[in-house]
Formats: sequence, structure tokens, C-alpha cells
Amino acid sequence: MTLTLASDAIVAFLLLVTIFYAARLSRRLAALRADKAELKALVASLAAASASAEGGIRALKAAAGNVGHELDAKVQRAKSLRDDLVYIADRAQTTADRLESTIRPRSEAPATEAPRPRPVEAPRPTAAATRPSPAEPKREAMGSLNLVQEMASRLAAAQPSRSERDLARALAGRR
Repeated sequence: MTLTLASDAIVAFLLLVTIFYAARLSRRLAALRADKAELKALVASLAAASASAEGGIRALKAAAGNVGHELDAKVQRAKSLRDDLVYIADRAQTTADRLESTIRPRSEAPATEAPRPRPVEAPRPTAAATRPSPAEPKREAMGSLNLVQEMASRLAAAQPSRSERDLARALAGRR
């Protein structure tokens, strides 16, 4: 009986160890089940955040594309305006050179006559006689008007080139 009693004691000891390990395993499985629910919630939250981020990235790409197209359009418009301004500046320089070449011969014309001696001054008239007649301002105005008309007729005689006419039409069309 000692053998049976010893074997029963060993089996009882092993059963106690098994019960102890089963209880520990049960507690760990319960904790794992509780963590599984938290893990599912975490995975669902991660999936929602990932979908939201993908939507945000798509919206950001679309906005960047729109801004890129708008920027390209503005750059093209700026280049066009720059080209127009360069053309206008070149034409203005050409016109200024032409005007200068027209005016310069007049101002640089050599004096062909020797300076005349000043005549002896006549006695000064009284205060009543020094008032200008109404015709004198008109003569001065007519002299400057004639100069302006002469310059305008010289400029009008120089017909604008085809490119100047095209530019004028294009600028008139933009307004």
C-alpha cells in the first residue's frame, strides 16, 4: 500500500500543480480577452485615422494642383506683360531717339551770322505807356502754339510702324 499511497500522493500533488497553473492561465486568458477588446478599439481608431489622413492627403494634393495651375497662369500672364513692357520700352526708346534727332539739329544749329550790336536804347516810356496791348499776349501764345503745331506735324509725318499699330490695337482690346 505504500506504493499506492505514494502514487496517489504524487498524482494529488500533480493535480494541485495543474489546478494552480490552470487558475493562472485562466487569469491571463481573461486579461488577454480584455486586452483584445481594447486592441480591437485601437485598430478601429487607427483605421479611422488612416482613412482621415488619406482624405486629407487627397484634398491637399488637389489644393496644391489648383494653386500650381493658378500660379502657372499668373506666371504666364506676368511673362506676357513683361514682354509687352519690354516692347513698349523699346518703342519708346526708338521714338525718343527719333524725337531727339529731330530736335537736336535745331538746338545745335551753328550761328551763321555775327552777333549784331545792340541798338541804342530809346528813352523809357511812362507808366501808362508800358502796359502791354491786348495783342501782345496773343502774339506770344501764337508763337508757342505754332511751335507745338510744327512739332506735332513732324511727329504725325512719321507714320507708326505696323508693329506699333498692332500694339495699339492689342492694348485697346485689353481695356
